[in-house]
Amino acid sequence: MKINGKAMVAVMMMMVGSLATAGCSTASAADTGLVAPEETAATAPVDGASSTAGVEKDERFFHYYAPFAPPRARFEVRGFAPSARHFWAPGYYRWNGREHVWIGGRWELGREGLLFVAPHWVNRFGRYEYIPGRWVRRF
Repeated sequence: MKINGKAMVAVMMMMVGSLATAGCSTASAADTGLVAPEETAATAPVDGASSTAGVEKDERFFHYYAPFAPPRARFEVRGFAPSARHFWAPGYYRWNGREHVWIGGRWELGREGLLFVAPHWVNRFGRYEYIPGRWVRRF
């Protein structure tokens, strides 16, 4: 069977196009660490003991950085707690790789003997570092 050159080019173009639309396995924004994770009190860990945006890893933790400070925290109307076991987890700004996005506060269930420290941003040596929320033991 003899294949026409134009037909072969058309088939190759269709194959390349289908691969391009299917995507590839390159790193996404979440893989590169440019996005600070969205947090809830339920997913926060229990604490046992560059001037550009990015992420760094040391021996124990990931460190998320934004190139500029987040705006001031927004005022939130709390309402009433669903029960005496609930506490208010305040809202915070999350860096999405381009800008700070507000994540609203919510009522969460408390944990016996633990105190929740909300996520926040600190200025360290001219860079704004995101400190994830975590649980610490009450003394």
